[in-house]
Amino acid sequence: MSIFKDIISHLGNSWNDFEAQMRLTLASDVNLLNAINDYLLKNSGKKIRPAITLLCAEATGGINADAVKCAAVVEMLHTATLLHDDVADNSGLRRGVPTVMNLYSPASSILAGDYWLSKALELLTEISTSGIIKEFTIAVQKLAEGEMFQMEKATVLDTTEEDYFKIIGNKTSSLFVAPIRSAAMTNGSSEETATALTAYAENIGAAFQIRDDIFDYSPELRTGKMSGTDIREHKITLPLIGAIRNSGRSDILDDFSSMKEDMLVGKITEFVIANDGIGYAQSKLEECIRAAIEALAVLPCSEAKDYLEKIAIYLKTRKS
Repeated sequence: MSIFKDIISHLGNSWNDFEAQMRLTLASDVNLLNAINDYLLKNSGKKIRPAITLLCAEATGGINADAVKCAAVVEMLHTATLLHDDVADNSGLRRGVPTVMNLYSPASSILAGDYWLSKALELLTEISTSGIIKEFTIAVQKLAEGEMFQMEKATVLDTTEEDYFKIIGNKTSSLFVAPIRSAAMTNGSSEETATALTAYAENIGAAFQIRDDIFDYSPELRTGKMSGTDIREHKITLPLIGAIRNSGRSDILDDFSSMKEDMLVGKITEFVIANDGIGYAQSKLEECIRAAIEALAVLPCSEAKDYLEKIAIYLKTRKS
């Protein structure tokens, strides 16, 4: 049994409540929308964000109705971003299955994403714990800023390691920080606990994204994501940054403007592998994991805390 099956079994009725909350919130009178919603719910990923949200609530005092709603909100926000990203990236597959854009149309994907976003915001207004709306509002703002900053850097091809961590802090970690902080807030946790869990969330988010960026240079992993996507989109991610640092050859970036796409993917991938860019990125990922685990020290011993640590360790070698 995988770690996430173990976690779902551990969460029991709380997980069932989360899934029921999602279905209830997303229900519509429009048949097409319901069909898309059913497809998305059937083909969702591991739901790592809601799982961590519920575990953090349990670890800080218990899972209540507001924590369940926070878990549903973050999963809806995350799915909304994917529906929009698939159109922006012209993606025919996600997690190895056809995207909504592929099965229906780009407009359907955009509008379904808008619907999931609006329903997430509506559910936020039903949460009684003060301050949680602000946490998620900040996250949505950071998502947009992170994506736009990455687009800006892809145009000028001057992404530094500092830029990279700023980008992934906004576009990935923000959707870990908001629900995790919110989960602690539902139990009236101290600022010390909230700050520690913020550090856990930031590092978990960074580790998750670094591993995802490693996949782009690892076609043998068969993750369901087409390798070379970041290169085609001129995104300078940590494996390439590490390879440039290891080799001292920033001139490799000149090829992005002078070489045809297919040849570019092959040459940049070869360059990254030859100069251990993947090893460099993996070492940074492991630093994030260690920092995430250290941040959990503030929590009392519990099975939920143990699972939060196991999730961090899992991210080191996840294959999908």
